[in-house]
Amino acid sequence: QPAVPVALQPHVARSLLSLQPHAATTHRAPPSRSSLLQLTAATPDEVTFDSPQKGAAATSYYQPLQAGDVLESTPFHRRACAAAVAAAAGIVIKLVVLLNAFQPSLSLAAGLAASAVAGASFADFGSGVYHWAMDNYGNAETPVFGKQIEAFQGHHERPWTITYRQTCNNLHLPALSGLPPLLGFLLFVPNVYWLTFGLFATSLIIFSQELHKWSHTVPRQAPPVANWLQSVGLAVSRRDHLSHHRSPFDTNYCIVSGAWNGVLDATNFFPRLERLIHKLNGIQPRSWTNERFEFDGAEGLRPGGDSSPAATKASV
Repeated sequence: QPAVPVALQPHVARSLLSLQPHAATTHRAPPSRSSLLQLTAATPDEVTFDSPQKGAAATSYYQPLQAGDVLESTPFHRRACAAAVAAAAGIVIKLVVLLNAFQPSLSLAAGLAASAVAGASFADFGSGVYHWAMDNYGNAETPVFGKQIEAFQGHHERPWTITYRQTCNNLHLPALSGLPPLLGFLLFVPNVYWLTFGLFATSLIIFSQELHKWSHTVPRQAPPVANWLQSVGLAVSRRDHLSHHRSPFDTNYCIVSGAWNGVLDATNFFPRLERLIHKLNGIQPRSWTNERFEFDGAEGLRPGGDSSPAATKASV
């Protein structure tokens, strides 16, 4: 059974409240290792921190809503992550070998640094575009992406569940997706700058789900490196990502560093894309319709329960 919930730290509570200064707020202890939490249900009218019930109900409370999903890492999950790590390590070794042929210089260092920054920026931007697409289009029956789409919607209903995922469980799908690009860079790219770009871009895209998990974990229960990365802006912060977990979930999509969120939201990048798509094919995104997937056990998590207008089956 889950550990006894810990109290939310005061500075985290203050940051949560500052996001909704006029909210009528009810405070109860959040789930342990958990997120900032029931912000799935968060609206400008209410923020609620719910404690799990005891016994069997508590075990159910922490389970993912997606049928057949588990929170533990399996041998397959570990093998998938190990393969991605091996491919990334191969690129590092290849870079070391290739760099031995270069004379050390300021221009070489600057080029490698620029390539790394560009790769990290690409990963953050790409995570936002992918997150936006999964949040707004398709359904559980969509070919290839259906399970991912369903998982993203389940995360909106129970965001704290991700904090209980073991690392390889959390990362195995992006690891499998990132393995072909890593192997492509390893086998076919001889340029040190492109190799550096590919290493940083692909590795951070793979690791984005763990950065995402840390943004839902209270500081005292997160690894020290997670708190440090967030404090210096290298990982998406709790405060920034919390803003995404307000219905209709239409801002702050980037989950690597979150550096792109301000620019994309200020320029209405995603709303413009949505209007273009709607003009081309007539499909409305979920950020317009506020449609939500139905999951067994999700009732009561949203304001208004089953009768909430938002709690309709997504059919986009």
